Amino acid sequence: MLSTFSLPSAHCSPLGTTSFHSSKLNTLSSAVISTVLFESDLFVQAYALVTSSLPKWWWSSQLLILTGTALTCWSVEGQTLRREIAFANQEAKQKNPRAKPKPWTPTWWFVLLGFFGSMSVGGPLFLAQLDSTPKKRPQARTVPTFLALLILLGEASVIATPFLATMSKGFIYNLVLTHALFLIPSFLVFNPDSQRRFSTFSLPLLYFILALIALASHTTYTLPFVLSPIMKPIILYTTLWSNHCQTSISADLIFNNVLAAAYILRSSWQLKKPHVGVLLTLAMPVLSVSTVFPLYLGWKERQLVTKDKKKA
Repeated sequence: MLSTFSLPSAHCSPLGTTSFHSSKLNTLSSAVISTVLFESDLFVQAYALVTSSLPKWWWSSQLLILTGTALTCWSVEGQTLRREIAFANQEAKQKNPRAKPKPWTPTWWFVLLGFFGSMSVGGPLFLAQLDSTPKKRPQARTVPTFLALLILLGEASVIATPFLATMSKGFIYNLVLTHALFLIPSFLVFNPDSQRRFSTFSLPLLYFILALIALASHTTYTLPFVLSPIMKPIILYTTLWSNHCQTSISADLIFNNVLAAAYILRSSWQLKKPHVGVLLTLAMPVLSVSTVFPLYLGWKERQLVTKDKKKA
């Protein structure tokens, strides 16, 4: 099924320095930089180590596909927070011209922290700056159609990863493309409350599409462990310890499961529908966090609009 089962031996390190040679670092010519990128362990080897077999990809794919949901959420909530802070600063300035404006931390900062650190670190730090109180809206929020396209293309790039030969130029270019597609949305400035027919895309709908993509991916890579007499579920456990990179990304996935469950349980309790949070949390080990979390976010967005309409 996967074309990246063959894997050159390497050690996972923060800088991926296993196959660096000092002669390659003596000049900054484009040819040498290209050689360092394509022949060293930098950036690429870590991904090769976690995509080289079906059990490894079972773990890694969940976290990578979850990234699309995380970046959608961070972009929307970040822009909503930016507008709220700008409005609060404007009001404070009118009351007191000497009032110091409240700062806003750009979303891309948390995205880079998630990319170069871990999503389980960048996520909580991002959410910590938000007001957790549910805000009712007259209509569901939107994202620019361009942003939705970037996120969906990023998901497609993730899905393509295991089908590319490990350490090939296509494999490398795809990794760069994946990160770029997920990073660009965090730089976009937009109004999530804007409603335009063609230039905006429904946020709940995007979340539901991401949930379907994640469900299809997770089902595809889980069924072999259920139906095959060779692929036993215990292999997934032993794969956790196959190399440092695999342990790291799998641990990040586990932490994200815990964080998502905590968020869903607390948020559903605030919406006075804790049973929804409990049911989705119990379903998470089966359906995967990459499926359940966008499903909940889309439901939550619709729920706030529905409750507001009922009271209107």
